[in-house]
Amino acid sequence: MQISKEHLKILDIIVKISMDSASRSFSKTIKHAALIELVKTDLVDISEITEEMNNDFREMVASILRLEGSLNGKLMFMIPLDGALMLQDFYLQDEPGTAKEFDEFTEGTVQEIGNILASAIGNSFAAGFGSMLLPTPPQVLCDFAGSIFGQLIFEESMDNDKILLTETKFKLRNTEIDCYFFLLPDLNTLEESLDKYEKASDTDSL
Repeated sequence: MQISKEHLKILDIIVKISMDSASRSFSKTIKHAALIELVKTDLVDISEITEEMNNDFREMVASILRLEGSLNGKLMFMIPLDGALMLQDFYLQDEPGTAKEFDEFTEGTVQEIGNILASAIGNSFAAGFGSMLLPTPPQVLCDFAGSIFGQLIFEESMDNDKILLTETKFKLRNTEIDCYFFLLPDLNTLEESLDKYEKASDTDSL
C-alpha cells in the first residue's frame, strides 16, 4: 500500500469540496453563516496520533459512523466539549453561553454535524471516484480524547498503520472552534480508487 503525495493532493481537493458543501448545509441548518475551514489533510502514523490523543486531556464530544460501499471505512468528527456547547447554542438558536453541560441536545447537535459531514464526504467521493458511500447512523460519545480515539481505531488498527487526518476549524460569526475530523478508509481500495482517478485525469488532459 502506497499513498503518494499526488494522492494526498487529490484527497485534499476532495475533502475541501466536502467541507465547502458541509459549510453550506450547516449554515442552512443553524440559519447563520458558518464556515468549516480545511487546515490540512495528511496521512499519519496511527501510533503517533494515538499518543497525541492520549496526551490531550480535554473532554471531547465525537460522532463516529461507518461508511459502506465501494470504499469502506470510518469517519469521526471530534470537538472539545466547550466547543460542542457553543455549536449547540447556535444550532438551537439560543443565546451564546446558554448550554452548560453535555445533554441530549448536545448529542443531537454533534450527531447532526456528523450526518452533514458524512453526506458531504459521500457525495464528494461519489463525484470524484464514482464510488458509492453510504453512512450508517452516528454514534455520539462524550469522553476524553484518547478513549474516543481508541474506539475509532479498534480493529482497524490491526490492519492499517496509517490514518487520514483532516484538521478543520469551525468559524461562526467571530468565533473559531478547533476540531478534529478523521477518515479511516480501507487504504488498499482507497489506493486503487486514487490510481483510477489519476489515470482518468491524465487521459482527460490529453
